[in-house]
Formats: sequence, C-alpha cells, structure tokens
Amino acid sequence: MHSTLTQSILLFAWVSLLASSFIVSEQVLPYASPVAATWLRFFLTSIILLPLVRFGVDFKIGVKQLVKYAVVSLFIVLFFVGLFESLKTTTAQRTAVIYTLLPLICVLLSYFLLQVVPKIIQLLGFLLGIFGAIWTLLIADTEITTNWLSGDSLFLLSCFSLALHVVLTKKWASTQRALISTFMIVSLGSLLLLPPFILYGNPQDIAWGNWAFWFGIIYLTLFTTLGTFFLQQYLLKRFSPNVFLAATYLVPVLVILFQGIAQLEVLLTCLPALLIILLALYLISSKA
Repeated sequence: MHSTLTQSILLFAWVSLLASSFIVSEQVLPYASPVAATWLRFFLTSIILLPLVRFGVDFKIGVKQLVKYAVVSLFIVLFFVGLFESLKTTTAQRTAVIYTLLPLICVLLSYFLLQVVPKIIQLLGFLLGIFGAIWTLLIADTEITTNWLSGDSLFLLSCFSLALHVVLTKKWASTQRALISTFMIVSLGSLLLLPPFILYGNPQDIAWGNWAFWFGIIYLTLFTTLGTFFLQQYLLKRFSPNVFLAATYLVPVLVILFQGIAQLEVLLTCLPALLIILLALYLISSKA
C-alpha cells in the first residue's frame, strides 16, 4: 500500500513537471532558437549527471545497447525541438489539448511494438480522458479549438515522436538503472543536437546575458529534463506505457492552474471534467 501511494505521488510529480514545461518553454522562445534551447537543456543535464556516473562500474553497455539508446534519444530530441518550434505559432494551452492524444498514440504503438493488447475498459478510459481534458480547456477558453494552426500540426507529429520514445524506453532501456538510462539519453541527445545547434541554432543570437532566459533554461534543465527523466525511468519499471501516459490527461488542468487562468468560479465549473479524468485514470490503471 505504501509503495503504491509513493508511486502515485511520484507519477503526479512527473505530470506536474511536464505541464510546467509547456509554460516555461513558451517563455524561453524569445531568447533562443528551438534547437539552441533544446541542446542547452540536454547538455547541461548531462554535465550535471557526469560526476554521478561511475565509469567501469555502472557503465556496462555494449554497442547494440548504445545504438538503442541513440534511437531512444533521437525521438525525445525531436519531441523537444518540435515543442519549442510549434510554440512559435501556437500556444501552451493548445498544445496541452493536442497532448491529450498522446496516450491513444501510445496504445497503438504498444500494441505493435510491445504486443500490449488493451482491454475494452481501458479504451473507454482513454476516450473519457480525452473528453475530460478537452472539456476542461473549453471551459477555461472557449476559443481554444477554433482554427488549426501550423504549430498544432507540428506538435501532433512531436507527440508521435514522444510516444515512440516512451514505448522504446520501456522495451529497450527499462532494465538499466534510472541514472544510467537518463545519462545515456541526455548525453547522446546533446551529441545528436550539436551539429544542428552549430549550423542552424544561431548561437550568436542567444540572449546569454538575460536573467529570464537563464532562469527558464535552468528550470527546464533541473526539473523538466533531469527531474522528469529520472521519474520516467523509475516509473516505467513499475507502470505499463499506457498507464504511465494516461496520467498526461491531467496536463491541461495543470497548465490552466499554473498559468493562473483558473479562478474559483472556473475551478468549480471544471470539477465535473476533472472527475471524468480521474474516472478515466482509474479505468485505465485498474485493468492494466
């Protein structure tokens, strides 16, 4: 019971950090290009982790495993670059709506890559989760679903990339310690991004002296990169990808709360939608 409660709390912490990344990423955009911002957060995270990794003791990874980590890292890199790029032409709230499709995408990929067959009651839970999440945002902003923007299409593709990352992490990297998996993914990610950063990231245009930029990058590095990676590696050993990603139905609600949009009246109006989301999470997890 204690273990289950702890894991549930950690899962909520993970999804809260994830929700905050949409808001902070949007605020970082004026100071750095998407490629530059993504490279910086991956590079700084790998530097922080480097002293914690004991080479020769913890580091027992063959060439085949290294290639798998590179593929896993590539998909998370594509997601973050896509997130930053999409926020140029869309908003954090709109991406939160699109993000609710991620669990269903993961269901399809888990079926083909992991042979995980969802129960009918799970599928019902996923549909309820999408409905509840979108309902929440419609209450907060009735214009959120009008007009499909180019950034929306880009972010939808980014969600496919993230779903592939999560499923392949479960398939290939969940047997390693969270520290090693996180270090490998962010280190390889920074290496993969280095050429694009130098060639197309416009490093000369980064607002190196702006405190708001560094506050955003440090937050994204410590919490929404390092923190979420550690939690993800830990939680994927204890939850199926479907259950893990189902928690993201809470992202739109948390984005609204973090942006300070939800006043008491709005929160009360959102309560039925939130209850639907919680029911969806129960249906998905109880039969997983």
